[in-house]
Parts: sequence; structure tokens; C-alpha cells
Amino acid sequence: MEKPFHIRDLLDILHFLSRDEERAETAGHAVVDEENRRLVAGLAGGDNRARLESWLDARRRAENDGRLPGALFGSAATVLTFVLAFCALTTGYGGVFSFLAYTGKEPVNVLVFFVLFILIQGLLALGSALPLVFRIKAPSSLSPFGVMVGHGLSRGIEKGFKRLSAERRTEALGLWRRLKGDSRAFGRTLFYLIFSRVQIFATLFAAGALAAFLTRILFFDTAFGWQTTLNTAPEVVHRLATMVALPWSWGLPEGVGVPSLEAVAGSRMVLKEGIEGLSGAHLASWWPFLAMGLFVYGLLPRFLLLVASKVGLKKAVHREIMAWPQAKVLLESFSAPALATRVTEDHQAVEAEAELTMRKTVTPRDNGVPSVPADTTTVLVPEELAEMTPDLAGHLSKVMASPAIHPVSMETRPDLPDTHGRIVLIQEAWQAPIRETLDWIVDLKTMLPSEAPLTILLTGEMTAEAMEPPEEGHVHIWRKVVAALALPGLRIEVLG
Repeated sequence: MEKPFHIRDLLDILHFLSRDEERAETAGHAVVDEENRRLVAGLAGGDNRARLESWLDARRRAENDGRLPGALFGSAATVLTFVLAFCALTTGYGGVFSFLAYTGKEPVNVLVFFVLFILIQGLLALGSALPLVFRIKAPSSLSPFGVMVGHGLSRGIEKGFKRLSAERRTEALGLWRRLKGDSRAFGRTLFYLIFSRVQIFATLFAAGALAAFLTRILFFDTAFGWQTTLNTAPEVVHRLATMVALPWSWGLPEGVGVPSLEAVAGSRMVLKEGIEGLSGAHLASWWPFLAMGLFVYGLLPRFLLLVASKVGLKKAVHREIMAWPQAKVLLESFSAPALATRVTEDHQAVEAEAELTMRKTVTPRDNGVPSVPADTTTVLVPEELAEMTPDLAGHLSKVMASPAIHPVSMETRPDLPDTHGRIVLIQEAWQAPIRETLDWIVDLKTMLPSEAPLTILLTGEMTAEAMEPPEEGHVHIWRKVVAALALPGLRIEVLG
């Protein structure tokens, strides 16, 4: 079984792809793609996961400017875990230990203890399990990141970064904001990341509560009784206790897993009578029931949820990395020649910002089957351009692998061919992106699978003999307009 990606791998991939974006501002995407292709040159026959892992390992070995975000996250996660463990154990142990303080005058009320430390824990554990059982997701109009952590926690984390050095603060803030920007693509990963920390706290709280209870039983003489203002018969309390004890009473001797009816009746406290007439055996008969309740309804479900959160986090990271549109583009660059791109010096800052905005992502389908990029590139060409350039496939074969030309009419609804490979749309940059053209591109992107990237290849004026590179002013207009669409997985390439 292959080793799944970890959250540290996700953060480092985000970091390195951000570095690639910055380098592409000056060198162009073709140069960056070629450098990445060399890193996995020896894995031509490997699968996508092996290539991505090899690329990540090579980039980590080449990193020389300090600790990577993945390592920083590991250190921060360790500190956070210790803080959560201390707070949870202290709260759980201290709360139960102080509640069980027995002066010899009045026994511990079983009903109050059950509600505070068993029933509430069980209900909270059930509520935590609902998102896993029913796969509850946030509305599509809301970011899962915002639903889970909220604006207040985000601001708190950014303020916490101010304690770092200037260099580390800039890097950490940049990574955090990129992670928030990609929260739809990694919504399940972020959910499990926070969910697992909640389960760590709850599990250790339950462990601390159980440890305090056993400490009181072993080293102190503690009595348990029940009382209520309502005219409740002991038979009713015994019946309720028997129902609660169903998960464990079958495996324990009679009268141990749940108090007998006689013990229940003998441990009932009446305010005006005190406890002088109550039997010590009856008052001590409740502790096995309460101990098993703490374990079965408090500790056990939280431990199972903690295991589920750890497994779910690993699977979510692996699936969402492999289905991430930017990872798909990276994987495509490993197996096929990249489109030739050109970045001019003018408008570099504006174009870079537009390019980063343009490469927003969405939540990939959580089907556990990473799609494999096909070798064939489907090239959508407006009908008038296809008629104007008969040898279009020959021209494009110089900059991409196995182009399959598919003429389309941009005056009707997009006619998408049956393909699972790369989709490239040819556009002459000198023709301004009017509203009709942009609406057609939006319809085309809507028809594609949500995780499938779409590349717009900008050219200059096309003739029967050649395809000319576009002018930088025209490219600049296209980048700004398409960036404003904020379509997920949309990528602009320039014929160079």
C-alpha cells in the first residue's frame, strides 16, 4: 500500500508552486515547466503519485533558504498538541476530582454526575460524529474554511504570527493566506485538520475525567446516592440505568455493571432523613456503573473519532492534492512538452497578480480516484480560425504533444468533444475579449468537470503560413479581463 501524502506535503507543494509562479513572471511558464520536468526525468513510466512525490523530494533537497512551511507546521502542531493535552487533562481531571469531594455528610449525587460528565460528553461526541456519518458539507456559497474557523480565529492566527521574526512572519502570513484562498480545494483537509485537534482535546478530557474518578475510588471513601424532588420510584431509575448500561452490562456479573433494584432503592437520599439509615454497600454500588459510563460514552467514542479524523486527514490530503487543478497542470508538464509562453517586462506586477487570482481552485470531487492526464491535447479552435489555417495541427505540434483539432462555433452553445485530456482554447489576442466571448468561455468551463483545468492559448494574427506571437498590450488586456472572471482552473498561456 502506497504511503499517502501528509499535510506537511500539501504545505510544501503550495510553497513550491508559489515559487514557480514568481519565477514564471520573468522566465515564463515554459522554462519553469522544463525545470520541473527534469526533476522527474527518471520516472517516465511511473504513476502520477510517484512523479509528484519524486518532484517534491527533489525540491526539498534543493531548498537552501531555511525551514520549509511543512517543517514549521510540524513544529507548531507539536506545540499545539502539548498545549491541548495539558489543558484537557487538567480540566477533565480537576473537574471530576473536585466534584467527587466527599465530606461524609452527603453522598455524591449520581444523577447530577451522570448528566454533567457522561450524558453531555456522549451528546457532544454524537454531534461530532454527525459530519462524518452524513458527510455534512458547508453550502457552496460559503468557504468551508470560513465555516469551520471563522473570521475571529483567522485574525487571531495572523496576530500570533507577529511574534515571529520579520522573515518568518512574511513567509508564514503568505502561506496562511494562500491556504485560505485555496480553502475550497482543500476544504475536507482543513475540516479534518481542525476536527482532529478537537478530538485530541475531547479524548484527553475524557481520559482525565476517568483517571480522576478511579483515583477517588481507589484512594478515598466515596459514597454515591440519588435524589430528586419528583416522585420517582426506584423502579424507574433502575430501568433507566439498565438501558444506559446495555453496552456493557451483558459482560459483567449481575449487580456490577448496573446496580440492582435493591441497591437503587437503598441509595435513595431523602433530605430530611440524611444518610444515617443508608447501607454503605448500596452507596458504593454505583461506582462501576459510572466508571463504565465514563469509558463507553466519554472516552471510547472520542478515541474512535480521533482515529477516524487521523485516517480521514491522510486520505483527504492525498485525494485533494492529486485532484487539485494546479497539481494537474504540474503533472501534465511532466509528461508532455509545455506550451511555449512569453512574459514581457512591462506590466509584470499586474500580470502576476492577475495570474495568481486567475488560478483559484474549487473543491475536487471526493471520489478517491485521481484522474490521469491523457496524452492527447484537445484544441478548441473557432471555426473561422480553423478555416484560415489549414495546417494548424502542424503549427501546434511544435509547442504541445498530440494536438487534436476540434473546430467550434462561438455563436452557439459550446460543443465539447468526448475527451478526458487537456483542453486548450485558441484565441487571437488582438481581438478584444468582448462579453459574448467571455460568456462562451464561462459556459465552456461550466461544462467541464469541476477539477479539470482549461487553458486559453493566446496568439497573434493567424495566417495560413504561420501563427504569430501576440503583442504584450493585447495579452495584458486578456489577463486582466479573464482574471476578473475568477474561474477555477482557468489558465492563460501565450504563444512565444
